[in-house]
Amino acid sequence: MKAKILVVEDDESVRSAVVRMLTNGGHEVESVGSGEDAISRLEEGFDVVVTDLRLSGAIDGSEVTRRFRASGVTDVIIMTAHPRLESAIEGMRSDAYDYLIKPVSEDYLRSVVRRCLEKRSLSAELAREKDLRSELRRAYLELSVLSRVRDIFGQFATPEVARVAMTHPEDFWLRGERRRVTVLFADVRAFTTYAASVPPEQATSDLNEIFTILQDTISKEGGILSKFLGDGVMALYDAPIKLEHHEAAAVRTAVKTQQAMEVLNRRRAQRGLKTLGLGIGINTGEVVAGCLGSKERTEYSVIGSPINLAARLEKIALPGQILVGSGTLEAVRGEFEFQDLGMMSFHGIKEPVPVTAVLGQKKTGALSEGAGSIP
Repeated sequence: MKAKILVVEDDESVRSAVVRMLTNGGHEVESVGSGEDAISRLEEGFDVVVTDLRLSGAIDGSEVTRRFRASGVTDVIIMTAHPRLESAIEGMRSDAYDYLIKPVSEDYLRSVVRRCLEKRSLSAELAREKDLRSELRRAYLELSVLSRVRDIFGQFATPEVARVAMTHPEDFWLRGERRRVTVLFADVRAFTTYAASVPPEQATSDLNEIFTILQDTISKEGGILSKFLGDGVMALYDAPIKLEHHEAAAVRTAVKTQQAMEVLNRRRAQRGLKTLGLGIGINTGEVVAGCLGSKERTEYSVIGSPINLAARLEKIALPGQILVGSGTLEAVRGEFEFQDLGMMSFHGIKEPVPVTAVLGQKKTGALSEGAGSIP
């Protein structure tokens, strides 16, 4: 289904990438670099406008959305690298079709545009059915707005946290508790240097591929991907959703992730691409978990010394290596093979602590030995 699309983005590299993605999908694509230039083309009959939320100049993405939606002929898809629940809701109130978090993959962007065009086609058919149009449109808007807000919130707060917030909408931001959790930090080693050596589109694609591996393995083991941290992630186990044997779940995540990275790197090597390695740190302990911030702007997180140690372990982990603290080690000693690396000192932690490397799951387990071993 071919469409006439206008891309509104003041970052030239991002604008070029989005234009390329949509052109590859067979669409007729034009682009501008400001909200003012976009508004000047209101009368050109674009089917879809894809606009950044934060545009330089007096007219931002929200105003672009309002103007094009008011024309009655164009659907708008908002993109932003700075997601906030308030901006998501504002976009929905402006009747944007969807709200995407940058960087967005080519497949996902094209699928959103395809769904938007399918919705436009359906709307045209409904318009021909005058007796039913009003009732169906009202039901469609009510359901789609609620669904989109939940999905949008879930993109940057995780679906589990979104459910907690929507279950307690009046006071979710005040809810906090002490609990024992396991936290996992993973980071792509030397990615900043690598990203400087390849086109931005290649770096974004590579990072998204690794994030997909992490998201899949974290979710399958019952954890939640709490935060994206540049070229790394932070995952939680047993918060906010209770999880039995969360220590083992986190270590299994790490082992399976490193195994998946080995497969990915073999494919990259066959294509002549540089291999990329993950360093992973895991620790378990008592933390304060809850929504941190204010009623206007908050996020679910955990704080406490166990989190600091997990982050320090990730920083020193070599590519392909999984390091765990003693809290995690004691709970999973019977399931995995380990190598004792001795006592180590870390900035911000008073006393030296024991550090252990995970060599893999024991041979009698479901996984093969050697995943995540020390290079």
